[in-house]
Amino acid sequence: MAAPAAPPSAPAPAAAGARPVLPPEVPQVFLARRGELAPGERWEYRPALLGAARVHYVQAKTGVDQWETAHRLAPLAADAAAADPWAGATALAVPEAGPDLDAEPAAGAAFAPLPPEAMQARRYPAWTKALADSLYRTRALELFACAALKTVSRPGESEGDFRARLALAAREARDQEVEKLRARYAPKLAALQERLRQAEARVGREQAQLGQQTLQTAISVGATVLGAFLGRKAVSAATLGRATTAARGVGRAGREAQDIAHAKESVEAVRGQLAALEQEFAAETAALRAAGEAPPAVEPAPVRPRKTDITVDRVALAWAPWKVAEGRAAPAFDA
Repeated sequence: MAAPAAPPSAPAPAAAGARPVLPPEVPQVFLARRGELAPGERWEYRPALLGAARVHYVQAKTGVDQWETAHRLAPLAADAAAADPWAGATALAVPEAGPDLDAEPAAGAAFAPLPPEAMQARRYPAWTKALADSLYRTRALELFACAALKTVSRPGESEGDFRARLALAAREARDQEVEKLRARYAPKLAALQERLRQAEARVGREQAQLGQQTLQTAISVGATVLGAFLGRKAVSAATLGRATTAARGVGRAGREAQDIAHAKESVEAVRGQLAALEQEFAAETAALRAAGEAPPAVEPAPVRPRKTDITVDRVALAWAPWKVAEGRAAPAFDA
């Protein structure tokens, strides 16, 4: 809601006189005086329309259901009554009950000329309707919206407070997205880690088998060489059998070594896949966190009342006190 404007200054009337006598049907009030007169000053009351209305803001999609009270003060020119006197009205920054009032004007005060229309009770219903129309055109509940988070500010919440609440919501949403990402990658990471465990276990088995085979081959070769060395004149069938066995053992040892090489290659391949998946997960996580750090866009989202949601409680002739001296005048009431 825009801050209330300063009360409009009006030119000093050509002639101020006694208090006008009004029909009893014309409602009139006296705005409370503020301050004391300085030397050379006098009290002068100038006519205005004082309006009070209740405005109901309702919006189903955002859950808005807010009542506000509007007080308007519209100066009345002495020479003419405008078709819409509320066009130049001031929004009074006063309590919900309205501005303070005096029961009677200041003793000896002068009164500015009153437009003839303001003395006619029949004019006030039209001005009441004009106030409702003016509020319908100009009044709005100022809210802010964030489309990315599908969030609207609360009535009375400042833009700064709304942005702080959005930042917290954005962090929470980012953390939820990171958890979803982690849950999506967890099965893939677990599967690769199991494959790596199995591949490493295979390398261990192949290495153990190679060790056993190497030992057996060494024993066979050693026995064959030793038999020949002991001086047997002819190579017996047993010696030939041991030699053949030793030869086969050497062949199997070679194959075992190749199996180990293949198993190690499999381990490195799985490690590469695991590293690539972990890097992919880290990159997506970093992107989510970076997106969560950017302040979400905020746009004004005013809620305007319907005509049927504006109720004018009162429109009255208000005498506004001014402090007047030679060549100058200043308002002396709350606005």
